[in-house]
Amino acid sequence: MKLTLDIADEKLLDQLASLRGDKSPEEFAAACFEQGLKLAEVQRRQRLEAEKHPLLQFPETKPEFRTVEGAAITVALKENNQENPLTIEVNRLVNAYMAQLNSYARQNGNRLPAALHVGSATVPIQKVAFQITVEAIRNTAEGGRRKTAAAA
Repeated sequence: MKLTLDIADEKLLDQLASLRGDKSPEEFAAACFEQGLKLAEVQRRQRLEAEKHPLLQFPETKPEFRTVEGAAITVALKENNQENPLTIEVNRLVNAYMAQLNSYARQNGNRLPAALHVGSATVPIQKVAFQITVEAIRNTAEGGRRKTAAAA
């Protein structure tokens, strides 16, 4: 295969020259092409994997709760007042997160995603709800392991 490139941009030409180092233009072009193919293959595998396991789409926090500080959320949850708007919003988020994760697990052989990151939550109330969700999953999983071990 033969390929000809006409590059007029001086900055790009300088960058290519510095990356090329001691290699001949032909060797450099072949190495770039080989690395490009490897990168394309990795990206293709990632796309295929992403199609098998789509990203979870969690609901947004209602606007009025986006600026509430974590301390206020913790106080509201400790009060255990089920009519407190903060408690209601946390419960709504936890229920939505659990529903998404349950659906994901059913579609993927009762497996959850390899990693759940609280960092993907963007506001304090989401982080609190995510932490509660992860703890509930962990407690459920540990309870199942204890039952299995007791039966053995």
